[in-house]
Amino acid sequence: MKIFNRYPLFSILLPLGIIAELFYLTFTIFQNAEKSIILYMIVYAAAFIIYFTAYIFVKSKSKDEIKLLSSKTTILIFVFGVLFRATLLPTVPSTSDDVYRYIWEGKLVYHGENPFAKAPENPDLDYLHSEDFPDVVSYKDMTTIYPAAAQVIFTLGYIISGENDFGLKLIYLLAEILTFIFLIKILELRKLNKNFLLVYAWLPLPIMEYFINSHIDVVGISFFIMFIYFMLKDKYIAAVLPFAISVLIKLYPLMIFPLLMKKLRLKNFIIFSSVLMFVIIAGMFPFIPNERSVNASLFTYLSTWSFNGSFYSLFNLIFNESTARSIVLVLLMVAVGNIAIRYNDFLKGVYGVWICFIMFAATLYPWYLGWAAVLNPMFGFYSLFSFFFTNNLTNLSPLNAEWQEYWWVYLIQYIPFYLLLSREFYKTVLKIE
Repeated sequence: MKIFNRYPLFSILLPLGIIAELFYLTFTIFQNAEKSIILYMIVYAAAFIIYFTAYIFVKSKSKDEIKLLSSKTTILIFVFGVLFRATLLPTVPSTSDDVYRYIWEGKLVYHGENPFAKAPENPDLDYLHSEDFPDVVSYKDMTTIYPAAAQVIFTLGYIISGENDFGLKLIYLLAEILTFIFLIKILELRKLNKNFLLVYAWLPLPIMEYFINSHIDVVGISFFIMFIYFMLKDKYIAAVLPFAISVLIKLYPLMIFPLLMKKLRLKNFIIFSSVLMFVIIAGMFPFIPNERSVNASLFTYLSTWSFNGSFYSLFNLIFNESTARSIVLVLLMVAVGNIAIRYNDFLKGVYGVWICFIMFAATLYPWYLGWAAVLNPMFGFYSLFSFFFTNNLTNLSPLNAEWQEYWWVYLIQYIPFYLLLSREFYKTVLKIE
């Protein structure tokens, strides 16, 4: 450990950041028009090793050195976090094509069409067809599953850059800057080392999933971390709007709603819930179609999709798909309910919910992990570090014409994850009484 204390942290992180930047720059330069999945996986793995090395140095610093260099080093971490993302702005999607639906739906809304009412294959939309769109959109028979705020982001992206994801990425970059700022505020509030911003800012998962594959989760995460900050400050009214927007981008934050009753107490909970319901209804109202349910495609997704779910895959081997899906849903509800009743620290409770989601989700794409990753700076679970690294192997699935999962990928991901989590979950999350 002497070498860790011999050099100032800034002078250690600077070359590590430069090396990581060179890997991201390599991907930007050498990615071809095809998916470049293997290059994606190599860069991810290499950048992760640099990232985790940097984390070990940050964690090893003495309290005196942290006080002396914290601001200077935090700025360096912040700047590199932005630079890594900006470097990937010119790239094209590699392991997922979801962004093409984002662009198509943004185009629909811009031209006054409702993506909840008309699927891409609808002949009424032929006048909006171009050389690439909607040919590049997957599941052309399905209407959108993305709520109102996501549609606003898609439309803004289309206004900025047309049938290109560059506009979306600019919005994402702004969202991540806000995420960094609020993470620093939360770290200060919790009296933690601000340099733990690195745990999220330098993590390859959000960098590559959100700035190569352009997943909308990044904006929802930004509003979610704002909500967390205001809740920790007991500014409940200020927390409502960020939470509502986060839900209107992706529905996942609703999982932590049961925790709000204990945190807010009855009167504030009623006020919070009423405002939340009003904002969500007001946001979704313009998109409600006349001839079909607004949630039609969402129900199809929830009842038929599955990918990389650990408990789900296990139960699916024993029972059938429907039964397995029901079992993991019940387990998730029981786990969340248990946390909602027993927690004492709201942030730990929320963190526990996201970990339970990783355990019990039937569908767990890599970009879903960003919701848990953004809270890891406050806890530093090695189980999550392990999972974020090994989850890179799931990118082998889209190499084939149809996505294919591999049993050995499950083992490499979940054996170390559950071994590490068994200790951490007991020590940090279950001890929330």
